[in-house]
Amino acid sequence: MLEGIRKRRNSIVILLAFAAIILVFVFWGVGPNKGDKNDSMVVATVDGEQISTRDYAELYKREIEYYKNTFKGQFNEEMAKKLNLRQMALDVLVNRALAIKQARAEGIKVTEKDVQDAIQSIPVFGKDGVFNKELYFDVLKANRIKPADFEKNVEGDLYAGKMRDMVVKDVTVSEEDVKDAYLKGNRQYDMDYIAVDPAAFRPSIKVSDEEAKEFFNKNSAAFMTKPRIKAFYVFVGYPDLSKGVKVTAEEIKQYYEQNPKEFETPPSVKARHILIRPDGKAADKEKAKQDARKKAEEIIGKLKGGGNFNELARQYSEDPGSAKQGGELGWFRKGVMIKPFEEAAFALKKGETSPVVETDFGYHIIQVEDTMDASAVPLKKAEETIKRALTVRKSQAVTKDLFADIEKSFREAKTVDELKKAVSRHRGVKSETTGLVSEDDKSSELVKNDALRDAAFNLKAGDVSRVIQTHSGFYMIKALERVDAHVPDFSDAASMARDGAAFVKAMESASKKADEILKKLKGGADMAAVAREEKFRVEQTGRFSRDQGMIAKLGLFTNDKEKLFELTPAAPYYGEVIPHNGRFYVLKLRDTAEADEAGLAGMKEEIRSRLLQSRQEAALNKWLTGLKGKAKIKVFEKNM
Repeated sequence: MLEGIRKRRNSIVILLAFAAIILVFVFWGVGPNKGDKNDSMVVATVDGEQISTRDYAELYKREIEYYKNTFKGQFNEEMAKKLNLRQMALDVLVNRALAIKQARAEGIKVTEKDVQDAIQSIPVFGKDGVFNKELYFDVLKANRIKPADFEKNVEGDLYAGKMRDMVVKDVTVSEEDVKDAYLKGNRQYDMDYIAVDPAAFRPSIKVSDEEAKEFFNKNSAAFMTKPRIKAFYVFVGYPDLSKGVKVTAEEIKQYYEQNPKEFETPPSVKARHILIRPDGKAADKEKAKQDARKKAEEIIGKLKGGGNFNELARQYSEDPGSAKQGGELGWFRKGVMIKPFEEAAFALKKGETSPVVETDFGYHIIQVEDTMDASAVPLKKAEETIKRALTVRKSQAVTKDLFADIEKSFREAKTVDELKKAVSRHRGVKSETTGLVSEDDKSSELVKNDALRDAAFNLKAGDVSRVIQTHSGFYMIKALERVDAHVPDFSDAASMARDGAAFVKAMESASKKADEILKKLKGGADMAAVAREEKFRVEQTGRFSRDQGMIAKLGLFTNDKEKLFELTPAAPYYGEVIPHNGRFYVLKLRDTAEADEAGLAGMKEEIRSRLLQSRQEAALNKWLTGLKGKAKIKVFEKNM
């Protein structure tokens, strides 16, 4: 199975190395970093360009998340090590750096407009099908990314994407290639098999004390207990912090007068639009654009003939967010909409309708319902906003003073009673004492929240945490007791050690028996006779094909077992025992059936696309291997 996953993952590595679609990097900065000369902050250099440990760690984290989501409970740390995901993450970043460098050397150009267009086409930054500048800045700010850094990385992706296109432009797939791949991939196979289950050997297995102890000593890490802590913590909710805060009318007025720019409203328009999109699936993209423009011009003709904008928007607009509302976009300010749309909208007067406006989303017809000049929000309307801002500011000051006092009490108190007494002096402060809990104990409030868990389990006995802010309020934790991770005494783990040793013995016996059966069969013995003799059954897998990628009945992936599809009536036995899901399988070819050519027509394009991608990846791999051979790549393994 791992080989099949590796092949799948190699495809991802190659594609990410030339990420023309920027979403892979939307929520974190990726790219060479020249600013930090400290080797401890660098995982590798590519011809002097630095790849930071932060970028590497973030990508590795996302790889782990990808596999957890894909393989669910089957994915574990051992699989991550066998797949060598750490090296995979580094390969992605090295490949990307090489591609960008080569693109610049080839004279490939990426303009500022290219970068802007790419960003504006990313759906996560759009609202109702239209790029929203405020949302763009909000998303980046929420993920602690500077716009300049993000735009630099988008530029890098565009360089890499253009380089990728240049490398694979001559890769093709013929009709004969497609047919051959279909016939090969859809040929049907049926197997007979014997499954040897270790459970059959378990009742007869005996484990001595010495064997149990030996197993315990050899596998001590498997018996390691997790760290546990006992803690006292306090919590203050946001409402409790603001209860005693008073904001006067004079303070509100003073804030308003001292911060006039906060209360300026830029010019705004209230508008509707009709959006006509070119057919994204059309082979002739230019004709699709011409057809979309023509349709938009026809709608303008209907409007000039007395047509109702709202009704025409409901009938024709392809903007799912506004069509049902008659194209209603509401009020928006300058700097919010994509530039061509914004320029057209703000050039119109109240009641006017635009000609056809082209943007990256398609062709728009805009009608302005109302306009609003720049103005200042009067104090009366701003009072509530200012009051909230000042309440938050004062609450922060209260929080700082409150937790400074709590921290002092936490450090001085020697017992839980003293801690409770110190906390009781403060209104609205809640406290709790835990038992000894581990990081897996989801019933504990300190474990359920990631920030609290990380803070708590980094404390030693007697330590006091910093103030921890969560979505509901503020916490402070004092560790009362800590039991570090440790290997228990054998006497406390004897039963588990005996079971573990018995399991290993049963697996060894089952594996040995399966090997013996396969040897007999290869020697000419009859499969049914051997199965009866050994008290096993011969079962059938049912039909499966190479393209299906697995034997459904067994849940067995076949992508890494190419020799299964090379078995013949003269040599019907798969050459080795297959361990899978705790059992051992001996497989024999039962029969085959040729693929039904009638199914080719419906699968042609999918096969063509798959073959093309595979060949493109091979071309990219070859090209990258050549680049790596010439580049000076230095890896700091200690930072991986």
